[in-house]
Amino acid sequence: MSHAERRAGDARAIGYRGGMHPRSRLLAVVVCSAAFAGCAAQPAPEGLDNLATFLWQRVEPAGGLQRGTQEAEIRDAVLRLKDELAAIPVTADAPFTGTLEDIDADLVAGLEGVGDRADDIALAQGFALANLSTCGIGQQVGLVASNRAMEIHPDVYESYDKDFDDDTDAFKAGDLDFMTWQTTYKLLPPPVGSAYEARLRGAARRIDAGDDIGEIFVTRVHLLEPATFDGEGSSFTLDFQMEVYVDNEDDTLTHFYAMWRRMALGPVDSSSELFIGQTLSGFVDFEKRVEAACNDGRL
Repeated sequence: MSHAERRAGDARAIGYRGGMHPRSRLLAVVVCSAAFAGCAAQPAPEGLDNLATFLWQRVEPAGGLQRGTQEAEIRDAVLRLKDELAAIPVTADAPFTGTLEDIDADLVAGLEGVGDRADDIALAQGFALANLSTCGIGQQVGLVASNRAMEIHPDVYESYDKDFDDDTDAFKAGDLDFMTWQTTYKLLPPPVGSAYEARLRGAARRIDAGDDIGEIFVTRVHLLEPATFDGEGSSFTLDFQMEVYVDNEDDTLTHFYAMWRRMALGPVDSSSELFIGQTLSGFVDFEKRVEAACNDGRL
């Protein structure tokens, strides 16, 4: 999942969740900069903000009897999420992109590695995407429980490796409902500026279908430490991401993606309209690539 843009050159860094955007984005960045007013993003509805932070807290399972209660809470929240997206509306031809309010520092300050960066959490810009996917939920689970990012995005990563803490085959089979991992990736050098290497901590959870909703798949990742850039003048210090997939049982998935990021690339940082516009555009392009991989049988 890595995003952003600087002056008028580091364009490949915009829009990808853990990697830079392809070289073809450079022209789009220049056009967006020239027509700056057209790049403004709309805030997400308040309900999406509330549901994003609520679901963030439910990715890691509770113990004992509370686990079942938590699953019921997740199903109820995802039903409300689907209602929010229907009201926008989000359709197969019209994904939603927008900005989110700041994430509550109390929710993320205690995560592994955040440490002394906690004071800067309010500087992380919130982003949101919602779309209908034609991938099956098994395909999305399989992609997360794999090391296939370079295959799906060959022009983004120089290297990409997930080190899983749990049995991915058991997770894909549904015998295990929660797994964690660490991702280390490095991006290919952009046309202008420098590539960076980053480490993420990830977690994923599966929730069985209920009487009124299909299976739910949620993921959460965060940046373990500031990214290391090959050159000077850039920083990437905070990244919190969450995704929700719900099986609609009609050959579609409802997908909601939330991200809060603090990044600076030259004079442009993650709160700028240019960064926001190109990041949200990159989200849509990312989804198109995954959809294509699902539809042509690679996933």
